[in-house]
Amino acid sequence: MQSLGILVILAILLSLPAASGAQPQAPGGPVLTLGEAFQKAWKENANLKMSRVQELIAEQDRIRARAGFLPTIKAHTFQQIYDDPRKYVFPGTQPFTFMNRNYWESTVTAEQTLFDFGATPSRYRKAAIGKEVAKLDTLATRDEIFFLVAQTYFHVLRAEKFKTIAEQEVTQLKNHLKVAQDLYEFGVVTHNDVLQAEVSLADAQQRLIAAKNQIINAQASLNKLIGQPIHLLQSLKEEDITDIPKGAALDEVTETALQSRSDLKAAEGRRQQGEKSITEARAGHFPRFYAMGGQYYQQSRYALHENQWFAILGLNWKIFSGFDTKAQVTQARERLQQLEIQKKDLAEQIKLEVQNAYLGLQETAERIAVTKGAIKQGEENLRLNEERYKEQVGTATDVIDAQTLLTRIRVNYNNAVYDHQVQKAQLLRAIGKISDLAPTKNPLEVK
Repeated sequence: MQSLGILVILAILLSLPAASGAQPQAPGGPVLTLGEAFQKAWKENANLKMSRVQELIAEQDRIRARAGFLPTIKAHTFQQIYDDPRKYVFPGTQPFTFMNRNYWESTVTAEQTLFDFGATPSRYRKAAIGKEVAKLDTLATRDEIFFLVAQTYFHVLRAEKFKTIAEQEVTQLKNHLKVAQDLYEFGVVTHNDVLQAEVSLADAQQRLIAAKNQIINAQASLNKLIGQPIHLLQSLKEEDITDIPKGAALDEVTETALQSRSDLKAAEGRRQQGEKSITEARAGHFPRFYAMGGQYYQQSRYALHENQWFAILGLNWKIFSGFDTKAQVTQARERLQQLEIQKKDLAEQIKLEVQNAYLGLQETAERIAVTKGAIKQGEENLRLNEERYKEQVGTATDVIDAQTLLTRIRVNYNNAVYDHQVQKAQLLRAIGKISDLAPTKNPLEVK
């Protein structure tokens, strides 16, 4: 009975699935589309989350800058204790007590800036522009993440296709090995043909193992981008990006990019912030006019009025600051110049990206046309060489060379197909239109 129990336990343990770093893909499970991948990235991608938090921070900067238009209200109170009551003496008189030895004192004031030569409006406008720049930065981050998602999405599909090609190669080489073994047994060929087939088969099997690992790694990269568990494997739908500009000249798509790119709009916003910084810094040369009012209370049995109200109209002018204000103005102007250079350089970079994507799209389309017809030719070439080998008018090397050629043709064709899809995504990214592939523009709308 004891040995029977041990056998049962061993049977149960052997029936359990082997643990691995990746969860197996459930057959017939949900298929992930490119649009759904974009939705998940909108909600879960860490860079996009941080960018949206930066928008909230920029909004608080705007609120802080707006505070300059509102009055500042302060309250101050304390209790003061002297070792002896404070006394005053005038010539020819006896000292007399002026206030209590132990008393309370408080002040409540409200101060409002009336005019500061544009410092407060410039500070607020700069913060308001900063809020819009933060939104544009989020859109620019979204476009970059969407492109990375599309690129990785097609990399997964490419890896899966390479796995299929590797499986086809293994199957065909197994068939060739069987033929070589049969011919060897009949004494028609030498053992070298069998060895050559076995070596080629082992090499193909290694490529199949590498292709399977490529799928896992590519899936993990995609999961990282869209905020899914790293080890999750899921089926992807074959996609064909169709929202690219068709028949448009390079100049047209370049102009579209210069009008649509969020990062270029953000660069313009930063340039406008730089202009406001100059106005804010230059205001330091001039006085600040303000109004103040409040109540003053001092506990004293000797005072006629313990409570007093007051109002002040005044100005605060830092006449000389050791050339600090002048340096701030110069610094703001130089930063504006820096921002203008950055914007101009970004515009040139966008033109380069559009041109590269535009030409890359044409190149991959031509590669597809060239390699598509070669697959049938490669398959026919392999079939003929296999028949020639069976009839002993060809060699095993011819068969293996034909198989290698067919595999290379299949790989080249699928590389062209998926490179073409990536180039479409690259062009949409370059012209600022890749978000059009997403089902929704607002991540908060995705449930």
